Amino acid sequence: MLADELKNLNKQFKDNAPIEIVEKIEASTAKIAESKLMQTALKVGSKMPNFKLTNATGSIIDSNEMLSNGALVINFYRGGW
Repeated sequence: MLADELKNLNKQFKDNAPIEIVEKIEASTAKIAESKLMQTALKVGSKMPNFKLTNATGSIIDSNEMLSNGALVINFYRGGW
């Protein structure tokens, strides 16, 4: 089962990673849990709210406008380049 595999991977990581790293990860995880972020996050099957964003060329992108052309796929990237 996936949950068991993830639990085992987590244990292996904690057993082998430097304690400073494990402590930082655990502190960050606790901070996220305290923020109640998971309670306010969209759930599978939820409708995403309409939005407007600036694209890579500086143009405003409107989700309603894009949805009028068909399905919309959104991809999130984390990090900097």
